[in-house]
This record gives sequence, C-alpha cells and structure tokens, in this order.
Amino acid sequence: MKNNEIGMNLKLKNMENTRSFGKGTGVLVTIVFLLFYNILFGQWTNPGTNLLSYLDYYPSTFVLNESTIFMVGGNGTYGSAIYRSTNSGANFTALSRPSTSKSKFLSCVFATSQNTIYVGEGGTAGDGLVSNARFFMTTDGGSNWTQLGTSGASTKGFFNGIVFSKSNPQFGVAICDPPSRTSGTFQYWKTTNGGLNWSYASFVSPNSAGAQNSVFVIDENFFGFGLSEANARVAFTTNSGTNWNYSILPGTGAGQGFVTTVTFHSDKLHGFAGVSNNSDSIWQTTNGGVNWTKIPITGIPNSASGQPNLKYIDGTNTAFFVLSNGTTYTYKMHEHGSEIIAYPPTSTVTNIMHIDDFYLPTDAPGDATMFAVTSDGHISRFQDSPLPVQLASFTYGISGRNVNLKWVTTMEQNNSGFEIYRINESADKGVQSNWSKIGFVKGKGNVSGITEYNFSDINLNSGKYNYKLKQIDYNGNYEFFELNGTVSIDTPGKINLGQNYPNPFNPVTNIGFEIPQDAKVTMKVYDISGREIITLVNEYKTAGYHTVKFNASDYSSGIYFYKIRVDAKGGITEYTRAMSVVK
Repeated sequence: MKNNEIGMNLKLKNMENTRSFGKGTGVLVTIVFLLFYNILFGQWTNPGTNLLSYLDYYPSTFVLNESTIFMVGGNGTYGSAIYRSTNSGANFTALSRPSTSKSKFLSCVFATSQNTIYVGEGGTAGDGLVSNARFFMTTDGGSNWTQLGTSGASTKGFFNGIVFSKSNPQFGVAICDPPSRTSGTFQYWKTTNGGLNWSYASFVSPNSAGAQNSVFVIDENFFGFGLSEANARVAFTTNSGTNWNYSILPGTGAGQGFVTTVTFHSDKLHGFAGVSNNSDSIWQTTNGGVNWTKIPITGIPNSASGQPNLKYIDGTNTAFFVLSNGTTYTYKMHEHGSEIIAYPPTSTVTNIMHIDDFYLPTDAPGDATMFAVTSDGHISRFQDSPLPVQLASFTYGISGRNVNLKWVTTMEQNNSGFEIYRINESADKGVQSNWSKIGFVKGKGNVSGITEYNFSDINLNSGKYNYKLKQIDYNGNYEFFELNGTVSIDTPGKINLGQNYPNPFNPVTNIGFEIPQDAKVTMKVYDISGREIITLVNEYKTAGYHTVKFNASDYSSGIYFYKIRVDAKGGITEYTRAMSVVK
C-alpha cells in the first residue's frame, strides 16, 4: 500500500505545531514539526563585561531583547545602582539612579524600551525591609525619575517585582512586601495603560513574606509570586486580585525557606516553582497552580545550596532551571518537563542570584539566551545553540502494523547519523530507560541542501507509540528531535495469516497473524506429506497483531506448511501457507 506524502518547505527558523492527514485508503500520514532539545551545546560565558560595581545586595536583571540588558542592585556604602547594556552585554553603562538614601538598593527592574524603565526599592540591612519603599519610572533612560508608589512614610516594605504581561503589554503589576510577617499585609499596584497610571490595592496573608524576583504576570487576571512561612507557598490570583489563592508546595515545612522563583507558561496551566532551602528539587503544576508535584532533580548534591531560578522561554514549551552556589547547575525542562535535560555543571560561573532570557520567534527553540548576575556583580551569558543539523520535517506513515518514519534535513555539518528511539505511550515518557533504541541511519557528514531519510518500524502490536531521533556528530555530541504526535496502531479489521519471514530460513523464522477479536487460536506445522510435526500456538489470544517463532533446527531442508485455526464468535476460520527450510 502506498503512502500519500504531503510536501513541505519549512525551516526550523519558522516552526509551528500543526498536523495534516493523508487521504490514502487505510494509511494515515501525519506531518509533525519538530520539538528538540540540546544536551552539550549550551554553556555559560562572559559576554565581555567582567564586573559591575555596587551590586552587592541581591542584584536583579532584566533582558529587554537580544541587545538591551539591565542590571540593578546596590549596597550600604554606595546606595542603589542601575546599569544598561545596548550591545548584548559586551559593555554596561551606569545610569542616573533615583534620589534615595544609602540604606536602600534597587531590588527589581523591568523595562518596556531602552529608556522606559521601572525599578523598585528594598533595604540594604537586616530583613531588607525599609520605611518608605518606593517604585519609580523613567522615560528618558534615567535622567529623570517619577515616583509611582510607596509603602508609606512610616511603613516598611520591599518591592519584590515589577512585571508586565507579555500577552498584554498594557498591563503590569508591582508587588511590595508587608511591614512584618505577622501583619502579612501585601501592597500592590496595577496599571492597565502601559504604566501611565497605577491603581493601589492590598491583601492580607498572615505570617508571610514575599520573595524577591518571584513575581509572575501572564495577563490582567492571572498573576502572583512566591511566599515563605511554615510551608513554602505560591500566592496567585485568577481574577485580577479580587481573590487570592495560596498553594502549599507538598513536602515543604518549617525552615524550607522562600519560594524564590515561580514561572508560568502562557497557557496559565503549566508552571514551575523553586525553594531556596530545597535546591535538589523543583515543583510543577499542570492545573494553573491549584496542585503541585515535587520533582527531584538528579545530578545536584543534597548538600547543594544556592539561589534557584526558573524561567519559561517565551513562545515555547521549554523552561530552564538554574541553581548556583560554588557550582552552577543548568537544566532544560523540555516540553513542560516531560524530559529534564542536564548541561554539564560549571565552577567557572558561580553564585548566580538572578536570571532573565530573551527569545526571538524567528529563532529555533534551542536559540534561547539567558543573562545572569552574580552576588558580586559578575555578568554571565548562557547561549543554548542547536547542533549544526537543521531538520525541516519529521513525518510518519502507517501501513497495517508498520510505521514508516521520514525526516528531511536542509543542512548538515559533521553529522555521523541518527539513532531512532521508540516508547509505548502507556510508559512514562519522563523515564529515559523506557525509550528503546530500534535502529540507526547513517548521516551525510557535511552537506548543504535537502536530504531525505527513511526508517521502517515493522510488525508492531496494537497500541500508541512515540518516536524521537538522536542526531550524533563525529565528536560524540548529540541532539534529540522528538515527533510531536502519537502513532496509533489499530486493532486489525479481519483475520490474516502472514507469510513467514525470513523465507527461506535456517533455522528460525517468524510467523505473524492478526485477529480482530479475542479468540481461541491454534497454529500447527506440517511436513510435505501432511504429517503434523509441531504445535506452535494453542491458547486464547487477545485481539491484535501477534508473532510466533518456529525453530527448524531438528528438521531437514524442504517445504513445510503452517496452518492457523481461529475459533471466534463469528465461527471458525482457517488459513494455510507454505515455507521453505534451506540448510
């Protein structure tokens, strides 16, 4: 049966998650655009700036785009500090800061352009709370600052974050800590016109404090931040602050620390959270923060401490987890955490306090870039660059119980080839051991232009399957490309006895048969004279595809016959085929 093929002309630089179906009788052809992740080609480097002064107190960063990056912080000697780079971090320039005392520093930053910048204040001593904590805006790159709100002249506060929605840039939130954990009175401001005006609100969460840079905003209804109390919690609202919800992260208790980092996907369902004193785990939600599941992260020692950071890459289903102290650990949460991919730990970049990222829709998902600032003012950049093999498509076709995979590359450099992996959908995709390597296809090495590859996975049982490719270069580096779809092998529509394979054979062959319903099955082998020599099957079989082996070691060369008898509800069906033993 011939597959209908659907042509495509698409590069990784402009991918979409779509699918099409062929029209051939009994054949399903699905076009699936790739989702992929990289293992060894991401690393932390110095972008050019060695050290920014005065960022001692819990510095923060914001990445506006691939060129423009902001860093803020301060200390008790200098006060607040703010820097801007317009050349991807190669150089930073100190901007004029809001007029403030040396007991305050800039605890958060957000920008909507190179010159329109928002900053909030915290304290440089003790618990970080400071009287008359304020947040500001400048529209001229720091030459002039306008105060937008304050915790109150006699009320202590700490601004944990100023964040605008990416889906609706007109909406933003600024959140300030309560004057004490006992009171738990959080103050926050909202803008619905791009920062021109801000409205004030508050809510009470007793015995709580917020976490710096844990604020997230998806849209005008869904936003929140991380908390600390007897249990680590995530505070969030789904109706623009009319009501607040508090989700305890299971397994946390007294002394577990702050939920220092929270990130949500734009679907408002998938999210991750991290806790400062439980660094070898993260928590995940798939229902909008209502319930959370603890996920241990392998490769991080139980004794590791440091500041966890989690960030969804905008426009993708991928998040990054970075934990840094004397060693920096970096992980990619592929496809909402269905697979967790570790990059080699590094001790050349340490004590990262805060990260931010940028992603261009014209880039492949692996091209996401992060910037980080350390507790002593060092700046680092992480570039997650894909391996130099570009796949334009990954498709499959089904013919009976066979799956025919096809993939197309548009460019290859140093490509050794592709390992093909399969997993049954009923198994947990997050368990790497459940993926089975089922084949290898040699690559073209170095080639420019379109190259087509094919691989057939034959004689599968009924069920649902997932596939991925492991592209390997000659240096041993590798990259996965996963089929974003499920392949279904349906129950056969009629009884069928297949031709044995191989045929002729010596001494073992495989005999396949299909039954559309549960039935009593008998299969026997006869010699050329019609004498029965062995019974291969004599039992009830479930509906589906089955294979039985016949070993002819004890029999001479010649023609043999195998006969199947299927006793089902519709009656008895028999088929006979011939096979040849050659020794």
